[in-house]
Amino acid sequence: MTMRLTLFTATLVQDSALSVSGVDRESNTDRPFTIVDGVPLLAGRGIKGALVAMARRFFEPLPRSVSEDPSRRTALRRSAWEIANARPKDPVSPSLRAGVGIRHKTGARAGGVLYDREIVPAGTRWSLVFRVDWSIAGSEAVEAEGILGYILSHHWTAGRCWLGGDVTRGLGWCHIEDLLVYRLAQDAYERWVTSGRRELPAPLGTVPEVEPTRSWCFRTLDVDISAGEYRPDPDDPVWGLDMLAIGPHDTERGLQTTGDGIWARPSWCPPSTPTPDALSTDRALLIEGKRPLLPGSSVRGPIRHAFSRACNAAGNPVQDPHEVQGDVDGKDPGGEVFGTVARSSRVLVRDALPQGEWYAARLHMHAEDEFSAGSYGTAKRDTVRLLRGTLPVRIVVEGPEDATVEALVAKIDWMIALGELGHLPIGGHKTRGAGWCRWEPKGWVAENVIARRSWSPPREAAEKSTSSQSESESGTVERTRATTHQVSDPKPTYVCVEHGSLDMNVPPALKDLAGVARNKFDPKGHKLTCWWCDPAIDLTLEIPPATFGRQWPNDSNVKVDEVAFFSERAVWRAAFTATGFRWVFIEEVSQNAAGAQPAEVVCTPARLHDSRRFAAARTGGGRVLLREWGSGAESLGYTLAWEDA
Repeated sequence: MTMRLTLFTATLVQDSALSVSGVDRESNTDRPFTIVDGVPLLAGRGIKGALVAMARRFFEPLPRSVSEDPSRRTALRRSAWEIANARPKDPVSPSLRAGVGIRHKTGARAGGVLYDREIVPAGTRWSLVFRVDWSIAGSEAVEAEGILGYILSHHWTAGRCWLGGDVTRGLGWCHIEDLLVYRLAQDAYERWVTSGRRELPAPLGTVPEVEPTRSWCFRTLDVDISAGEYRPDPDDPVWGLDMLAIGPHDTERGLQTTGDGIWARPSWCPPSTPTPDALSTDRALLIEGKRPLLPGSSVRGPIRHAFSRACNAAGNPVQDPHEVQGDVDGKDPGGEVFGTVARSSRVLVRDALPQGEWYAARLHMHAEDEFSAGSYGTAKRDTVRLLRGTLPVRIVVEGPEDATVEALVAKIDWMIALGELGHLPIGGHKTRGAGWCRWEPKGWVAENVIARRSWSPPREAAEKSTSSQSESESGTVERTRATTHQVSDPKPTYVCVEHGSLDMNVPPALKDLAGVARNKFDPKGHKLTCWWCDPAIDLTLEIPPATFGRQWPNDSNVKVDEVAFFSERAVWRAAFTATGFRWVFIEEVSQNAAGAQPAEVVCTPARLHDSRRFAAARTGGGRVLLREWGSGAESLGYTLAWEDA
């Protein structure tokens, strides 16, 4: 039985807010979220990047059918992992999260380092679909499938799923639920495709997985940061009140939502008076959903600043990132712990929301006149502060070796001890009685991954056992994959490759490029089988344009950035670049033709799915034959020949 596809489905649940920057659009934020048709979108390439990054922690070498080595520059293979774009299950609107740089010496805001980003709030649920294509993976299919299954079932399910930006500062912490796996053999695959990808076989009873080939270490620390009454001894009276003040984005500072907390009431307000949904204030408290938020950056920043001050006092100078524009030296003590531009930090801190009940109040304040001891002019204001609440912060330290991780843990413990003593304030208004909370660590939890086996790519293993194989043969890519659906053309084939440019400085109309292609096709007897184009952005269009067809688009005025015209034995492609429109024409010719060069031909039956592409009309379905030309490790191009359904 020929296996075609393994399908993984799951629900992604955000444990903290998520930031995934998209292309520039009309937005007042510095880092806008990816929005398509008014709906937030997680691009498949971003999800796959997070999966591959996690796979590299536990598997070495990583199969080429999963991801190529970043240092490789030739003979790249297509990945067998295919990740669909994800959309939220329920309607959700992004909000703004402000960020600010703090000077280590003074604790004041660094000049020019105030920014904001769009985020999707914690609790948002997304539909995920992962696929492993067995026809692409070939002999590595079981390994590629098992690696994906291991990451999803052992790490993403356990909450070690980090997506988007600023993961070390609290954003993008997620986990998955409802993980299901389906294996589709040839017959099941055909039914799935023809049913519009709805009809699936029964899910597998267990998730297929393979054991890791590389060890990795995780250390997790949960710290309860609490605000409220300060009572050093339970039998002694209360000494004071620990409060917390963390401001929201500037657009939200004047209106405070009350959420689901308990608010202090003025003495003249009857107890039966309901709490309003929002309060007018001068400085609001940061709220996410219905609860106050302690961003991971508001914990990680003070830890780093305290670390820097301690190192400087001990005679070990630490660079302030704002003085060197973020380019911290790799040997800097702070860079070794908290990361640099070239190396990500091994220390991650998650956002926190209060557990259980929380209390807040709007406090009235004023500036005092030094001479009269009265209110100074019009300097009367109010501010909102958290009076009581416990915020569980999670800190994760990771690394390839126990020694590396334990060294980082020791340095973080040093800072946590300051918090236990009450000497590590967080948030704003530190000099005015806010931020001096109680830190209660629960102890580090070790979650180590142990290498259980070794693995070598099948081709590499064969090369090691065959001493007579030449160096040139070992560097040649095997173009015929281990599948019955792909065959090599046994006939000697020669191709001629021409290329040039078009005198066009703006994206031209599709019909104009069709005319250029016909001037290449018609004199040599090539008949069009189909064409494809990528339309240029045109906001005046009200109807999605056709991007695929089987007849010459002689009347199409659609502006295009890229186009391809296919015949059974030739292809003409063009693309708009920084230097204008560049084109290439590849055709099969006789051995004696001018410019002829030998080529290997691989034919792969394929299918066009009748699905709607973003901003394009339906393409129509049917079967095609992908005919690819190659020369050694290099792919020259391909064409599409139509097949009978």
